[in-house]
Amino acid sequence: MKYRPTRSPGILVLFILIILSVPGQLLAAEAGEGFDLSLFLGQVVNFVLLFGGLAYLLYKPLIKYLQHKSDRVAENLKKSEEQRVISLRRLEESKERLSKLDEEIDRLKKEAEIEASKERERIALEARAEADRLKKLAREEINSLVKISQRELEVYTLDLSISLAEQRIREKLGPELHRKIINKAIEELGTLDESTISN
Repeated sequence: MKYRPTRSPGILVLFILIILSVPGQLLAAEAGEGFDLSLFLGQVVNFVLLFGGLAYLLYKPLIKYLQHKSDRVAENLKKSEEQRVISLRRLEESKERLSKLDEEIDRLKKEAEIEASKERERIALEARAEADRLKKLAREEINSLVKISQRELEVYTLDLSISLAEQRIREKLGPELHRKIINKAIEELGTLDESTISN
């Protein structure tokens, strides 16, 4: 958007200044002073020269300044429009994501429930397997302890039987019976010697 002046600023300024100075001269004429045309024209010429020169000197810088300002305003407007479009697009994306957020939350909940169910099943299987393993170990240990206890009991029973037998033998075996057993054993040995000699 470029600034384009419609008329030459010198003529426009001159025309405006003449119109503005006429009411002052008319007021002066009503106040009792006469209207002096040469004075009025001199003031107009001075005014025209002064402000015409200023307008001539300031015309190009003023046009450049206005053009620069106009370009900046146009650029700012363009940037604002781009930002507005980006903001609207982001707002639409946010609304869309927000509308899909409930669906996403439901999907994540279902996935979490499925994963939790699988994990529970896996833990239950592992717990059952561990319980079976511990039962098997306990059975093996109990069987081993039973066998050891049976062996110890057998040994103890055997020792006890031997001790009881010895005790009974000692009780029954008096000096008289002891002499008879020895004599009988000697006789048997003697008969054995005779039979081996004859053979």
